[in-house]
Amino acid sequence: MPEGSTSFKARERVCELQRKLYCAAKSDGRRRFHSLHDKIWRDDVLLVAWESVRANRGAGGVDQVSIEEIEKNGVQRFLDEVKNELRKGTYRANKVRRVYIPKTDGKRRPLGIPTIKDRVVQAAVRLVIEPIFEADFEECSYGFRPNRSPKDASKAIYKWLNFECVNILDADIAAYFDSIPHDRLMEQVSRRIADGYILALIRAWLRAGVLEEGKVYNTDKGIPQGGVISPLLANIYLHQFDRKWKEDGMERRCGCGARLVRYADDFVILATKSMDAPYEKVKEIMKSLGLALKEEKTRIVNAYDGFDFLGFRFVRRFSKKYGKNKTYRFPSHKSVVRVREKIREVTDKRLNSRNKPEVVVSKVNPILVGWANYFAHVNASKAFGRVQRYCEHRLRRYLRYRRHRYGLGYKEIPDRFLYEKLGLENITQGKIHYVMANAASESYRTAV
Repeated sequence: MPEGSTSFKARERVCELQRKLYCAAKSDGRRRFHSLHDKIWRDDVLLVAWESVRANRGAGGVDQVSIEEIEKNGVQRFLDEVKNELRKGTYRANKVRRVYIPKTDGKRRPLGIPTIKDRVVQAAVRLVIEPIFEADFEECSYGFRPNRSPKDASKAIYKWLNFECVNILDADIAAYFDSIPHDRLMEQVSRRIADGYILALIRAWLRAGVLEEGKVYNTDKGIPQGGVISPLLANIYLHQFDRKWKEDGMERRCGCGARLVRYADDFVILATKSMDAPYEKVKEIMKSLGLALKEEKTRIVNAYDGFDFLGFRFVRRFSKKYGKNKTYRFPSHKSVVRVREKIREVTDKRLNSRNKPEVVVSKVNPILVGWANYFAHVNASKAFGRVQRYCEHRLRRYLRYRRHRYGLGYKEIPDRFLYEKLGLENITQGKIHYVMANAASESYRTAV
C-alpha cells in the first residue's frame, strides 16, 4: 500500500477517535477520562504525530538527533521503538535545549527545543487529550486551536467594533510561558484527565529541566516555548481567565458590556463604556492566577485612534462613501516592515550573486504569498502594492548587481520579465490562493 494512502487512512482513524472523545467530553462537562494511555501508542496516532513533527521540521534537541537522521535510519523503526517504550513504561523525558531568538524590540525570546522523540510523544498525547479540552474552551479563545486562526480573531474584533465597542484594553501577559506554576497547571489538567500515565508524562515534561551552555537548570514553573504540547497547556491554564470573565458577568450589557478576544497570551477587551472596571477585573483575575500584565505593552486606547493586534491595524473613521463611521482593518506598519526585512534577506545581492534568478524568486514567492494570504480578508490593497513594488525593486537591484551595472534598471528589466520569465508572484492581481485543509483532517468539532 502506498505511503500516502496509509497516512491518509491513519488521519481518518485519528479524526474518528478525536470526534468520539470530543462528543463524550461535550455531553458531560464533569466527566474525567481514565483510560487514555493505550491510545497514545496506537500506530495511527504515532504516525500522525510523526507527520506533524516532520512537517514543522526544526532542529534536534539535546541528543542532537535530527529528522533527517531518523528518516535515513527508518521512520517505522523509530516509531516502533517509541511504541515499545510507551507500552512498557520505559520512556523517559529528555531535557530541553535552550536557545534564544531575537524579538522585534531588540530583546531575546527563550525557546525550549525538546528532542524529536519527545516532540512525537507530545504530539501523540496532544492528539488524544486536545478534543477533551476543546469541549470546554470558550468562544473568545482563538490561539493555537483547531480550525481557528488570527483571521478569526480579527473578525471577532471587527464585529465588536461595529457594535460601537470602541474603548479598548490592549493587554499582554508578562513572561506568560515562563510564569505558569506547575502544580496549578496540573490541577487544571487533572480536572478532565484521570489517567495517571498521561498525567505523569505531562509532569515529566514540565520538570525535565533546561540545558543551556552546558549547565542544567531545574524549573518549578513555566512551560518551554517550542514544545508541541505547550500551546495546549497554555490554553488550559488561561481557560480559567476566560471562564471567570464570563461567570462574573463582564460581558453582560447591563454590566460592563466588555467583550474579550484572546489569542494565546495576547488579548484585547472591547467595551462601549469606561474601561476602568474591566481593567481592574483583569488585574484581579491575573493576580489570582499568579500572573501579571506587561505594563509597557498594556494600554487603554480608543478605536478612533487605532490599535494593533496580531499584525492587524484596526481603526474607526468616518466614511464619506457610506456617510457614517466604519471599521477598517489593514496590515500594521510593523507587519509591513517585517515582510520587507524578510524579502531584503533573501534578495541580498552579495549573498545571492552566484544564485540563479529563478532560485532567488523561488525564495521570495513563499514569503510574498504567505504574507498576502494572512491579510487577504482585510483592506490591504495599498499595503500589497507597496510590498509588491519593494519586491520588484529588490529583484532589480540583485539582477543589476549580477551584471555589474548600476542604476534602477526599469528599462532593462521590465515588469514583464520579472513576472513572465522569472515567475514572480503578483499579490496585487488576485493571484493569492488559500491552502485548503484535507478533508480527512477536518476538525472533530465540525462533525458534532
